[in-house]
Amino acid sequence: MDRKKWLVVIAVDLAMALAALDSTVIGTAMPTVVASLGGLSLFSWVFSIYLLTSTVALPIFGRLSDLFGRRNMFVVAVWIFTGASALCGLATSMVFLIAARALQGIGAGGVFALSQAVFGEIFPPHERGKMQGYLAAVWGISALVGPLIGGLIVQYLGWRWTFFVNVPVGIAANYMLVIGLTGLASEGTRRRIDYAGAACLVVSIVALMLALLEIGKVGQRARVEAIAGLAVCLVFTAAFLAIESRVPEPILPLGLFGSRSFVTTTVCLFLSGVAMFGAISFIPLFVQAVLGGTAVQAGSVLTPISLSWVTGSTIGGRLLNRLGYRTLAVAAMISLTTGYLLFTRLGAGSPLSHAAGSGIFLGLGMGVVTVTTVVAVQSATPPDQIGVVSTLPFFFRNIGATIGVAVMGTILNAHMTGAGTGPLALAAGEGAFRGMPGPFRGQLAAGIRAAFVFGLSAVALGVPVSFLVPDLSPARLGNEADTRKAPSTAPIE
Repeated sequence: MDRKKWLVVIAVDLAMALAALDSTVIGTAMPTVVASLGGLSLFSWVFSIYLLTSTVALPIFGRLSDLFGRRNMFVVAVWIFTGASALCGLATSMVFLIAARALQGIGAGGVFALSQAVFGEIFPPHERGKMQGYLAAVWGISALVGPLIGGLIVQYLGWRWTFFVNVPVGIAANYMLVIGLTGLASEGTRRRIDYAGAACLVVSIVALMLALLEIGKVGQRARVEAIAGLAVCLVFTAAFLAIESRVPEPILPLGLFGSRSFVTTTVCLFLSGVAMFGAISFIPLFVQAVLGGTAVQAGSVLTPISLSWVTGSTIGGRLLNRLGYRTLAVAAMISLTTGYLLFTRLGAGSPLSHAAGSGIFLGLGMGVVTVTTVVAVQSATPPDQIGVVSTLPFFFRNIGATIGVAVMGTILNAHMTGAGTGPLALAAGEGAFRGMPGPFRGQLAAGIRAAFVFGLSAVALGVPVSFLVPDLSPARLGNEADTRKAPSTAPIE
C-alpha cells in the first residue's frame, strides 16, 4: 500500500474512532444522566434521536460526497459532530440533551457514510473485505474501551465529560482529514442534489419514529397520534419512492432492489440493527437499575460485545473471499439469535457474567454480518454510485435500530405504567439506582426482558433470510447481473 493510501486509512480510522467512542460511552453514562436530569420516560429518545438523524444523514452525505467531494463533506461531518458533543456536555435538561444528540447524529451519520465510501473507492473488490474488517476493528476497539472509559469518567469527572472528551479528538481528526484526504475526490461532480427526495425521507422517518413512541401509551389521544404518524410516514414514503424513480441522481437508487445480493444481505443487517442497538441501549440500565451495579460495571458488561464485534469483523473480512456471502450471513444470524436467547433469560438475580457472556454472541454476529453486507453491496454497485450506495447498508441498519430502540422503549414504558410506584425520584451520581423500591425494580426487570423478547424475534426472523443470500464472494463472482458492475479500482491521484 502506498504512502498516500496509508494517510487516507489513518485519517478515516481516526474519524471512525471519534464516532465509535460516543456510541458506547453514552450507554454507560445514561443511567447517571437520568438520575441527574430526570426524564426516565425520555430515556430511549436519547438513543433514538441519534439513530434517527444519523440514519437520515447517511444517504444524504453519501450523495453530497459524490457531488462535492469526499474530503469536503468529511470535514463538515466531523465538525458538526464535534460541536454537537460540546452542546451535549452543556445540557441542562433532558430535552436540551436530546436536541444536541440530534445534531450529533447528523455528524456521526456523515462520518460513517464517508468512511465506507472512501474505502470502497480506493480499494479493489478483493481487498475490500480485509479493509472493511480493519475499519470495523477500529470501531470495535474504540467501542471496546468506550464503556470502561465512560464508566471511569462518570465516576470521577461526571457524565458531562463523556461528551467533552470528543472535542479534542474531533479537532485531531479534522486535522488528519485535511492532510490525508487532499486530492481524494475533493471536487466531486457538481451534479444536481435531490432536495425533494431528501425532504420526503426526513419527514417519513421522523413520522415513523414519533408513531412508534406513541404506540403503547395509555389514552385515546396516544392511539390517534400513533395512527396519524404511521399515515404520514406511509404518504411521504410513497412520495419518496415516486421521486426516486424519476430523478437523475436519486438518494436511493431503486435499481439496486433488483439485486438479490443487495436485498438479502441488507434485510439481514436491518434485522440485526433492530436487535443489536436495543441491547446496547438497555443493558447498562439493567445492570445499574436492576442488578445494582455501578457505571464501571455496566461498562464492563458492554466490553465483551465490543471485543467480539472486532473479532467478528476481522474474521469475517478475512474469510469472505473463501466462504462467500451466504455462509457468513447464516453464521452471523445464528450467533445473534443465540446471544439474544440468552439475554431473555436475564433476571434480577442474574450474575454480571451472564450478561457479559451473552454479549459475545451478539458482537460476533454483528461484526460478521456488517462486513458481509458492505462488501456485497459495493460489489453490486457501478462506480458513479459508490458514494451513496456504500451508505445504504448502514442506512437500513440504522432504520432497524431506530425502530428497535423505539419499540423496546415503548415496551418498557408500558410495563412501568403498571408498576404503581409513582414517579422515580433518584439522587444524582454514583449509586443513584440502589435505593429503588423492590416493586419498581421488579417491574423494570420484567419490562427490559420483554423488550429483549422483541429483539430475539427480529434476529430469529433473519435466520431463514440468510439462507437466501447468493453463494457468491468478491473473489469468485457468479452469474448474477449485479456482479458484472464491479466498482472502479483506480488508485488515488
